[in-house]
Amino acid sequence: MKQQVRRAAVVTGASSGIGLAVARKLAGEGYDLVVNARGDERLHEVATGLKEFEGQVIAVVGDASRTEVVAECVERCVTELGRAPSVGVVNAGRGLPGTVMTSDDSQWAELFETNVLGALRQMRTLAGAMLTHGKPETPPRRPFDLVVLGSNVGRNVSPFNSVYGATKFAVHGAAEGLRRELGPKGIRVSLIEPGVVGTSFQANAGYDADWFTSYQSEIGPILTPEDIADLAHFIVSRPAHVHLDNVSIRPTRQSYP
Repeated sequence: MKQQVRRAAVVTGASSGIGLAVARKLAGEGYDLVVNARGDERLHEVATGLKEFEGQVIAVVGDASRTEVVAECVERCVTELGRAPSVGVVNAGRGLPGTVMTSDDSQWAELFETNVLGALRQMRTLAGAMLTHGKPETPPRRPFDLVVLGSNVGRNVSPFNSVYGATKFAVHGAAEGLRRELGPKGIRVSLIEPGVVGTSFQANAGYDADWFTSYQSEIGPILTPEDIADLAHFIVSRPAHVHLDNVSIRPTRQSYP
């Protein structure tokens, strides 16, 4: 059942994979959207495609790890949609194969800048907009949601992916701290920790293709982006007093991590 009162959502990393699936799911459920990604041409293709649904769609091109880009998403939401976002999906990020001993240490700074500092900036900017413009109430009568995409390697130490996992451990801690800070003010902070999902994430990060194919055969069928989008929508569609704050989702046959 679609929402009775139209909500506005900001979704980062929306040009592919989980971000795109979440944007399509929310658009199909009657949300107005501000979608963000780095690639201009691809993002505008996505925004055009989302217009098959009845809601409004605004595209903001830029690196969501930068505060000014997320601030632009918020500003355009307020000025062009006429209200603050009541849903923020913190999704943009990147991977890095290898351990502390084997990963490319020249990429560590960029990895932490994107996955940790970028996520912190998104959480702070989106939550600030909700507090300032949305004016959540206590006790809560209207839902306000920050949905943060983590990973199951952010809770379970991966033997082959430990540096990337360290960034997700940090995101886990930040999201939980923010939940404790904002929950009493009427904003729900929810961390989704997916297992293996079939997207371009692995190829873009440089994971070994043969290894990943073998791993899929071992644990598959693996999750799809739509599986994560369905869960994200379920979380934000709960009544304002109900909060699913930390949800792990895995392929059935993925025993670890």
